[in-house]
Amino acid sequence: MKDILRVPMFMLMLFCLVAIAFVTIYILVARHHKFAARLEKIFVGILFFTITSSSGVTPMLFQKLHPIIFSNLKTTAPTIIGQLAIYSGMIILLVPRLSKTTKNLVPVAIKWILGDGFFCLFLLMMTLSGLWSQTPEHSYRAILSMWGITLVSMYVGKQYSWLEIYGLLRWLSCLLALWGVVQTNPSSDGCWTGILSHKNPFSFQMANTASLWILYAAKEKKYRYLSLFITLIALVGLQKGCSGASRILTVILITFWVYLSVLKRLPVKWAFLCFLLFLVGSICIAIVVLNNLEAIVVDGLKKDMTLTGRTNFWPLIIDRINHNSPIFGYGMGGFWQSWRGLEDPAYGIIDVKSGFVPPHSHNGFIDILCELGWGGLLLFIFSFFNNIFRGVKYLIKESFPESALALYLLTFMLMTNMTEGGLLAIGTYWCWYVVLSVKLSLDTTVKDNQH
Repeated sequence: MKDILRVPMFMLMLFCLVAIAFVTIYILVARHHKFAARLEKIFVGILFFTITSSSGVTPMLFQKLHPIIFSNLKTTAPTIIGQLAIYSGMIILLVPRLSKTTKNLVPVAIKWILGDGFFCLFLLMMTLSGLWSQTPEHSYRAILSMWGITLVSMYVGKQYSWLEIYGLLRWLSCLLALWGVVQTNPSSDGCWTGILSHKNPFSFQMANTASLWILYAAKEKKYRYLSLFITLIALVGLQKGCSGASRILTVILITFWVYLSVLKRLPVKWAFLCFLLFLVGSICIAIVVLNNLEAIVVDGLKKDMTLTGRTNFWPLIIDRINHNSPIFGYGMGGFWQSWRGLEDPAYGIIDVKSGFVPPHSHNGFIDILCELGWGGLLLFIFSFFNNIFRGVKYLIKESFPESALALYLLTFMLMTNMTEGGLLAIGTYWCWYVVLSVKLSLDTTVKDNQH
């Protein structure tokens, strides 16, 4: 194949075919609104599928498309150029549509700032974090990569309805489940990892798939059998993923839909309070089951009593931050730098019982603390509670279950980031948080003005 690609005539023919296809698609996008909208959703779906969870999917094609390679100092120039060419090509193809859908960006940005000012300040802090990073080049690359997916997520939040977001969530999770049970990739202990890098994120995504599709089965009778089939596939993947936390999460997420259907009938303040109680109760249940009930943990869920050593090194991480950079952290991508050897800010952080050297905090909130300090973490927490309150307001005023998606995503992010990372990473946790932040800012502002 490589020899064929070196033939000038073949390369010329290939270039001509690509150019013809490119021009044809561009013309179709310019002339047909529905085709343009569908192509845009395909491109968004490709990006979001590529960066699934916090580490992305493993097939080689998608690894080459993952924006994280741009922040890696070892990435070669041809790889970066190729990735930029692909994403630039996608944008150019959509120019006729984007010229119409991006006209009101300034009013949208203003509404977003007014609706979620804490998160906008968080973004500003993230953008400036290269100034105090020990490795500014690495941090600025990470910041640019983050802003790339942030801009796409802002657009999705502005342009797509909750119904469209619900559909995108379902079908991305379906593809992940079906591909994962076909390409199981069992780890050394026999647990499935699917097309993700580890059994835990795979199991979390199976919990997500099961809860999304079982709701769709209850809502859409026409597609009930298909929905139940996908749910069953996800439950098989969940079982084979061997994650005790994910099994608990599945029960919580399915219970969540029933709970919110009741919550919808309450006044906003009471609904907000009851939702917080649900989150606190869910976290307490997870902690009790995973940490204290030894018979269940060891025999039933196959977990140890320290969340697989996480609680052994979390205090070490927090202590390191408090002693060296408590307010601002180490900047984007500035803390976990094993390639720096003794100069690594995380050097010496280890689970002393097992000898495990963590590559990240295994907690999304502690990861924020590492990179943006207590200042960044507090801004994010304020934003998180603000979005919960706005999500509750939107739930009560609009039709169920689409109106509950923001609260669902917040619950899923919170529960999964208690034992894994991804809140501040080039992945879908960050993308969906930006989407719901923008979407709630627009929807609650419009509804409040109308009332």
